Amino acid sequence: MRTLLFTFAIIIGIIIYAYGFQVTQVDLDELGSPTRQESLRRILRALARPDFIEYEKEEFQVETPIYVPCPAGGAPASALDQSGPYMVVTPPCAEPETEVSVEGFNFAPNTEGPLNFIPPSGVSLQLGRIASDGSGHFALTVKLRDRASPEPQLLRAVTRRSIGGPRLSQNGIDTIDKILETVFMALLATTAGTILAIPISFFAAQNLMRTVTSPVPSIALSILAAPLGVFIGGQVAGWLIKLGLPLASNLAANGVGLIVIALLLMGAMRWLATPAETDPKTASGRLWQVGALLLASIGGILLFLLLSNLAVNVGELLTPRLGRMGFLGNFLTKLGEILQLLIVPICALITAGVLMNLAGQLGQTLVERATDQLGWLLNLLLAA
Repeated sequence: MRTLLFTFAIIIGIIIYAYGFQVTQVDLDELGSPTRQESLRRILRALARPDFIEYEKEEFQVETPIYVPCPAGGAPASALDQSGPYMVVTPPCAEPETEVSVEGFNFAPNTEGPLNFIPPSGVSLQLGRIASDGSGHFALTVKLRDRASPEPQLLRAVTRRSIGGPRLSQNGIDTIDKILETVFMALLATTAGTILAIPISFFAAQNLMRTVTSPVPSIALSILAAPLGVFIGGQVAGWLIKLGLPLASNLAANGVGLIVIALLLMGAMRWLATPAETDPKTASGRLWQVGALLLASIGGILLFLLLSNLAVNVGELLTPRLGRMGFLGNFLTKLGEILQLLIVPICALITAGVLMNLAGQLGQTLVERATDQLGWLLNLLLAA
């Protein structure tokens, strides 16, 4: 009776989660969409250039009149003050939504800023952005706004340049403030924890663990092997995914491949569990053990891949056939897609773990067989 209740609870839980996937419209395709990728790039750019340091800015505004449309008799001539920054508009008047050329002279070298159209209402309507060269000159073609008026309107260029040295931005000040707050909160929590831990440690002292030592070369080689294992694991995962693609498109071949690999994997694990075949005390035994572990790892990843493909295929097959219960098929499809997303990180972690284990054993062997002087040199080199 207890087994039946447990099975019934599992079935109800699966139905609840499957319906939850349907209601929340889980869509893993969004992770690879161009919009999401562009958003990710913007976030990474912002992380690479945090708003932590700023410079005091000096702002310059340069204006020139323009008539939209042309008044009777043409635009009146205006005197240009060429002693400072100035702009020339060609032609000086035009119909709404037509293009005009704007040239700037004597601007600050290598500065940028917006070029705005200012109607009689005073609102700023950006037409484009200017960028002066090393001599303070720029040229730009812009399209006028549909704001007709008999009065002269303005084109205004706004540029800013940094003056003085760097200083903390408001975000930087807030960040440092919160860092200090966090540090002192941790200090208070650590102090309170230490006061409680001191008497408790005396009661726990009677349960001391045995002495465990790990030489520096073993630890250092394991740490160095971790990123290499992650990289190799990612490459192996890509190769295995390509290897499993022919089976993924065929439901029957996928199922047969899943069964065959599962049986081979079980046989390999049973062989590894036989002490006579994989005696770690002999060189050949260790070699067979490492080879079998690598093959078992590859088989496990292929099994994981085929299982995810099978879940996707079966889910897509069941969804239209289950009617109102189609959310169960959709749930199975989404589970398969989640498994597919996990293949690369799992493969990377497995490979990193295997390489770290082998590197640690290599470091242990080097320490055991090295002389005192060579061991000291190994510790010095690998610790650096």
